[in-house]
Amino acid sequence: MNPTRAKALIQQWTAQQKIPPQQLNHAFELADISPSANRWWHFLDKLLLANGGGLVLIGVVFFFAFNWQAIGRFHKFALIEALVLASMAAYSRYLVKPSAKVFILAASVFVGVLLAFYGQTYQTGADTWQLFAMWALLITPWVMLAQFAALWLLWLILVNLSLFLYYQVFHGLFGVLFSGQAMQLALFVVNTLALSVWEWAARRYDWLKGRSEVRLLAIASGLSVTWLMLDFIFNDSYRLAYIFVSYVLWLAVFYVVYRYKIKDLFMLAGASLSLIILSTALFADWLSLAKDGAGLFLIALWVILSSGVAMRWLRKLAQEQLTHD
Repeated sequence: MNPTRAKALIQQWTAQQKIPPQQLNHAFELADISPSANRWWHFLDKLLLANGGGLVLIGVVFFFAFNWQAIGRFHKFALIEALVLASMAAYSRYLVKPSAKVFILAASVFVGVLLAFYGQTYQTGADTWQLFAMWALLITPWVMLAQFAALWLLWLILVNLSLFLYYQVFHGLFGVLFSGQAMQLALFVVNTLALSVWEWAARRYDWLKGRSEVRLLAIASGLSVTWLMLDFIFNDSYRLAYIFVSYVLWLAVFYVVYRYKIKDLFMLAGASLSLIILSTALFADWLSLAKDGAGLFLIALWVILSSGVAMRWLRKLAQEQLTHD
């Protein structure tokens, strides 16, 4: 059971006098809510490791930033390459330890630094999207082998940036096949596919069970499809009916999966927010409120009412999940 739900349930039972108040702390310990000394040490170990690794990386960055002009071109290349090799050596040395994953993440970041410095030094003339695409391509083997969720997230961010910057240059797939919705449509497809694969894989691999990365992918997917629908509403893009169909399918799948299968209120709250935004936009477009004060009042009233209904529904779902758990 989720620790937050377990704690709320124990407090509810205590308020109902099913658990004596003097036994409250003991109940928390039995439910594994109050952390033991070993768990505290494990947490501090991870915290200090992350803090130390971050400070080392920041120190390296500031050192090179301060002395950058005084270092020769080939020495700069050698230093960056040494950082990549040192990170990989540390990863190989501590392969069986959780801390090893920090080193391969650092190596992946240094690969991007190396590519950026190469492009800046030799003025290759390559577009920015090619930097991120090549960066993602080069670290792909590490991403596949490391079994590290943060590294997968970095790779997906690079893919998203590549698509975004590619569209800024060519305004569509190869400059021909798509219209103005090309970028958001591509980002929606990529992030929705990544979200689906991640949720499927999380049921088989423990290292993918964290919810933070999944929720970031859901936010990216939701932002793209919501933007497409806003364009559908305000720009009279009714010839692109597949956008509306895609949004309805996305909303239906979100509801079924996160209402009954995985039960994630964050996802349902995000879908509700998207629905509120689009219904408000549709209402505003219907009223054609350009200078109409009454129209603004009706829009504000609709936002308040729809938000209240969504909050009431989400609170009801939270209570249901607490009762069932």
